[in-house]
Amino acid sequence: MYLIQSYSVNSSLQADFYIQSKGVNAGKPMREPSANCFIVLTDRSQLLPDYFYYMVLAAFNTGIFRKYLSGSVIPFLTQKDFSKALLEYYKRGG
Repeated sequence: MYLIQSYSVNSSLQADFYIQSKGVNAGKPMREPSANCFIVLTDRSQLLPDYFYYMVLAAFNTGIFRKYLSGSVIPFLTQKDFSKALLEYYKRGG
């Protein structure tokens, strides 16, 4: 349904949106890329990109990603933990 990859300035992929991966806003969806983000690609036959963007935003606004942050100086969110947190959020009724 969706694919997440690390962002690279040299990437030729057209992302549907981006997700902040480092800092206190890790997990926050963004329309424009930043240096520390993931690329999100959706399978449009199963999941509309704008719908998924707002699903992630709703989850971010509850703070669900905070408990998955790692790192002692700069907190970061892994791709695996992002997916795990999102699944947890929507399993409990998001």
